[in-house]
Amino acid sequence: MSGYSLAKEIITRAFPQERLVPQLEGEWCGDFSLPVEVACYYAELGPDDVTIDAYGNPFFLPSLADLWEFQAGYRFHPKTMERFEGWSDDWFVVGYQGGDPFIFSRSSSRILYALHGRGAWDANELFRSLEAMVTTFAIIGDVVVGAGDDLTDEESYLQSRYVKEAEERVADVLGSKGEAETVLSSLGWASRS
Repeated sequence: MSGYSLAKEIITRAFPQERLVPQLEGEWCGDFSLPVEVACYYAELGPDDVTIDAYGNPFFLPSLADLWEFQAGYRFHPKTMERFEGWSDDWFVVGYQGGDPFIFSRSSSRILYALHGRGAWDANELFRSLEAMVTTFAIIGDVVVGAGDDLTDEESYLQSRYVKEAEERVADVLGSKGEAETVLSSLGWASRS
């Protein structure tokens, strides 16, 4: 499978209530041109305010029509619309998990990840593309749904077999076991020692 096919197949099967519909660039209402990679993401995958289960907070992917408003609280103040210092003009948020943003870098087309509430944004590269990001989210969600109540042990830690399953499946997408382990660890998917 190529492009967004795998992510679409998994999301459609594991989360049938979520809407994936092609969205055209004309729905973007931001103050800069929509990057080609983001336009393709919405045209090909088309997340329409999609929520994907995870360990802890779910992943959320806004619709293209809501993407500019989604920048409020990160790029600008939601009431005054005043730009925040410390937020790079290069960045814009394409999804989040519990308020922690997944940031598209307009200069590199990479996806950065940062934790909110730390006083300053320390965003680091997590994915090489939107496709890698959303496919990883879909795989995680699929593992969560498939595991059901068995996902965690009696102390609410992830069962190691599900961490291993996620690592193997994400490694196929990202191209290496090491990269999969790094990404999953950043997202809280590490085995308990």
